[in-house]
Amino acid sequence: MSDQKDAKSAIEDLRLEERLAKAGAAATSFAQSAVTKAGGFAQDHRETAHEWLGRAEGEVDRVTGGRAHDAVAKVRSGLAAGVDLVAEQGPGRPDADPGDATTDEDER
Repeated sequence: MSDQKDAKSAIEDLRLEERLAKAGAAATSFAQSAVTKAGGFAQDHRETAHEWLGRAEGEVDRVTGGRAHDAVAKVRSGLAAGVDLVAEQGPGRPDADPGDATTDEDER
């Protein structure tokens, strides 16, 4: 019982719960910022990504003589949906924190 009280006392003395809460909040903020930046990149390059996916699909069709068309079309569709999903997480989404939007100058 004494060891348990000593451990609890040490936790209180070190303010571990408070520090862990702050670390958790910082990690959450960092992760959300990363998601927003990735979403912004995807928003800015969505059309290019879709064009490249179309080119890749066309090239695979050309090389395989269309034998893999159905499989490649499914993969392309999934990748395109992934690009769109990431783009939806960028700045301007309804639940975005206005502080999440950064400019190139903010990153310098």
